Amino acid sequence: MRRRAFLVREVSKLKVKIRDVLAYEGVKPPTGYGLFTQRGVEWLNNLGLQLMDCYLRLMIVFHVEVLGMRKELRVLARDDPDVQLLQTIPGIGYYIALLIMAEVGDIHRFKSGDHLASYGGLVPSSKSSGDVHRHGKITREGSAWLRWAMVEAAMVHIRYDTPVTRMYHRVAERRGKKKALIAVGRELLTVCYSVLVNQRPYYNPLHT
Repeated sequence: MRRRAFLVREVSKLKVKIRDVLAYEGVKPPTGYGLFTQRGVEWLNNLGLQLMDCYLRLMIVFHVEVLGMRKELRVLARDDPDVQLLQTIPGIGYYIALLIMAEVGDIHRFKSGDHLASYGGLVPSSKSSGDVHRHGKITREGSAWLRWAMVEAAMVHIRYDTPVTRMYHRVAERRGKKKALIAVGRELLTVCYSVLVNQRPYYNPLHT
């Protein structure tokens, strides 16, 4: 699971580098289609930029490796009831669900959803001085892969109308989108805890 996550992260880094090359060369991306769709990749190839071609070749290598694992992972997801439950949560597909289970293990070793969020390093750090308590950035302790998975899930989840998405918009307005995504990732992890402990699919009260 971590190997697949590593490959996906490397692809994401390459996409950022490709956009950086376009910005450096002063080339505006196409507006009629996505930059990394089949048509977009053909457009990139036709630019004749040596560094761009290098990044595109690397992306192909990573994509081939990811595709090679897809069939096996889908079989694992299909046969795991906990993974099936997690997939009822908007934003969590079979791969993210598998990664969560691989990183979490036995859900009952965590006392609460907050305890699980702490394991994922998604809770704010705190400092105390006398009677004053201050909260800072997230601790980033525990499983970095679980933390990455929840932020990835958060970016998809906020496309749906749920209580967590509405929380995202409130936090984003006050503290910015990046911190809001972290908050959503933390909240989604507590939702995962509830779904797994209670063995019940996700329920969206906004759709009743």
